[in-house]
Amino acid sequence: MDEVSSVVEELPWVRAHSLAFLTFSLGTAIEAYIYSIAYIATGWVSVPREFTALLSIWPPLWLLVGGAVMGPVADIIGRKRSLYLTLIMYVVGALGLVLSHDYSSLLIFLGMLLLATGGEYNIIMAASHEYFPRRYRSRAVFLILNFTNAGGALASLLAVMNISSPSLQRIAIGATILVAAPMLYILRTRLPESIRWLEFKGKVDDAINEATRHYGEIAPEKRRRGVASIALPSSLARLVIGALLGWSYTAGITLIALTLGPYFMPSLTNWLILAFSLASLASGAAMGLMADKVGRRALLLASSVPLLVLASLMALTSSAWTREPLLFWSLFVPFSALANVFYLGEDTLKSEFWATGRRALFTAVVRASSLGATIPVIFLLAYLPVAAYLAVTAVVFAIGAVAAMAWYFMGVETGRGTSVGAWDCA
Repeated sequence: MDEVSSVVEELPWVRAHSLAFLTFSLGTAIEAYIYSIAYIATGWVSVPREFTALLSIWPPLWLLVGGAVMGPVADIIGRKRSLYLTLIMYVVGALGLVLSHDYSSLLIFLGMLLLATGGEYNIIMAASHEYFPRRYRSRAVFLILNFTNAGGALASLLAVMNISSPSLQRIAIGATILVAAPMLYILRTRLPESIRWLEFKGKVDDAINEATRHYGEIAPEKRRRGVASIALPSSLARLVIGALLGWSYTAGITLIALTLGPYFMPSLTNWLILAFSLASLASGAAMGLMADKVGRRALLLASSVPLLVLASLMALTSSAWTREPLLFWSLFVPFSALANVFYLGEDTLKSEFWATGRRALFTAVVRASSLGATIPVIFLLAYLPVAAYLAVTAVVFAIGAVAAMAWYFMGVETGRGTSVGAWDCA
């Protein structure tokens, strides 16, 4: 079958690509914004120590559910339509968040927001590989994912600015989402549907019309029969490696950047998230600009090993930096910057190496596996002393380094301008 998508991915960057980039970047920023809220929210209401861990596992739990639900939905009804569903949940959850005044209502509406953002993030991860020209794909995806750090920074900055008034924090954060909702709706109405998804569904005429409307006229003689396929490791191998990489990042970063504060340094919770987000934002911007020139396998290996070293140093020196804050920050800031490079590589990889027709589904399976395995780790480590807590965290990153090494030797190169259509037959 002649493919319009294989022509579209060779086009230069046009207005439709900028629109998709803006839409997806706002979506990832909101994902991190809401994910950070759950940890900042520990100061909004009186939370018994024995329930702090429950609030800590709330984000990965509902991100998991959101991805598990919206992954299959996005493959069935399309990328664009799915984004309307998550937007509705955003609005309802934000309204409830502003009005919540006790622990139970806080959990309910945070859960709804996290359900929406978990589903939306999964859609964006899958769709972003299908919307951009081949030679810009890695760069676009890396920069889109890096906007998660902008969202985390905004949430923590609002909390820091109103640190003495939890009610103002709640209102400011909820109002921000409500203000963003109309903008998100307008952008989504103008977003094209994924041309690759339309072709997979057999809607060839719709694909041609959508491509013509957003990318310009594509003459019949320019349509071609796709690209050469690339042999991949088995689906099981990709699922396992993707899940281990994702789990290592999600569990490790949650333990160091998000729950270290509520568990051991409550007064620094907002500052930890802010510092992590800003350091990550800077490293991600630099890495994103060169993403199309760096291989995915080498990037994962080169970031995971030094990340393990820094995590180990934090564990080994915990007794010292509890007395010397400067030592802690000198480890925490470079750790944050390097962790984000690893995150960009693993999140891009685990959502790209699937066929179009099941990309959102398998991305959801990988994310659900990694998030699901994160929950017991966060919950159980809440009751350990800080030295043991950080030692286990170092082990988490060691597993990520092993997974990165496994992909380096047994995987294939998915970056450096590789067409996302190369594994549509895989």
